[in-house]
Amino acid sequence: QTHTMSSFLSRPFNLLLILLVGVALYLNTTSILYSIHFSAAAGSAGCEPQAAYDSVPPAHKNPRLPSKPIPQSRLNLLSTAKPIELTYVDMAYDLNKEFPHKGAKDEQGNWGYVHDETALRKNPPEFAFPNLDRACAIKDDQRMVLTEKVFVDLESHEAAEKSGQKRDKIFCLVYTMSTGHDQIPYIRETWGPKCDGFMVGSNKTDASIDAVDIPHEGAEEFDNIWQKVRSMWAYIYDNYYDKYDWFHIGGGDLFLIVENLRLYLESEEIKVAANGGVYLPDGSETVQTPLFLGRRFAFVGDMDDIFISGGSGYTLNKAALKALVVHGLPNYFLHDHTFSEDRMIAQVFKKMGIIPYDTKDEAGGERYMPFMVRGLLSLLYE
Repeated sequence: QTHTMSSFLSRPFNLLLILLVGVALYLNTTSILYSIHFSAAAGSAGCEPQAAYDSVPPAHKNPRLPSKPIPQSRLNLLSTAKPIELTYVDMAYDLNKEFPHKGAKDEQGNWGYVHDETALRKNPPEFAFPNLDRACAIKDDQRMVLTEKVFVDLESHEAAEKSGQKRDKIFCLVYTMSTGHDQIPYIRETWGPKCDGFMVGSNKTDASIDAVDIPHEGAEEFDNIWQKVRSMWAYIYDNYYDKYDWFHIGGGDLFLIVENLRLYLESEEIKVAANGGVYLPDGSETVQTPLFLGRRFAFVGDMDDIFISGGSGYTLNKAALKALVVHGLPNYFLHDHTFSEDRMIAQVFKKMGIIPYDTKDEAGGERYMPFMVRGLLSLLYE
């Protein structure tokens, strides 16, 4: 994929300087989701549509066209995905059955635990940053990127909050293990409470940091993240599917700009894409086109093998989550053990005709950035 950074270089930027710079320096964050109003055409990846799951064509009683049509290249990416009926299908098995629907354990090791995913939003911790002034006085390359190139659209966010219109609800999911629990407080003090729902998938339940023990097939190790993520997505679907519009997953080193993400997911383009690619939804829809959003890569340059980098995470709408859990996980790569869960997810979706959507803006820049802040410097200032 070609990196086009024109929008980074040409726009004025503003942000909550102390917060973002301080957090980045303190956490040495490796992944940030930037949302800076990006786009560009990209070719569609080849795949065969999968017809073995429930779908019905969307109906438009009073069709309303968007102010700007979706480019044909992006319509091509949507064309192989069948609309999904949004009604919840119960996939939870008896506890004696196989993974990934065995559920979670509480702090005492008892099965059947369901985490209160709203706890963090209702009771966010205080932002406690040691030596904040000293950290923000460091004028290195990270500070340069964060203060000159990162744009947090607080104006649009605040206007949307005051509009009185219902906003899309986002569930944020982080995967880690008990040895990584020391990273989670930083997330909980910064971007985590901005999510409508928040949970950490782990191998140890600790309600104080929203961590939940979700057992899975095989060992708890880096080389088995695929099985971990299979069980996590099944748990999210089984317990939270009906409550949220979007589901974002990433690792414990992720920094998410939730204000920008929500604005993007509520944008006209994404609403139209989720409604089949032509018309705006009217709110009465019972079906939805699956959307799989993130930073697209071609595996070893193969444009027929497109996946989304796990570095900045990926975002699913309800249709994509249902397609994944109800139709994908039970049928594909059931017992594979690998660290490359991002490629595995893409392969499962491809089996069902769901291709990663192009999330760039009109100037060709990327919204999802899976690189370390320092690693962006040479790209941004060439």
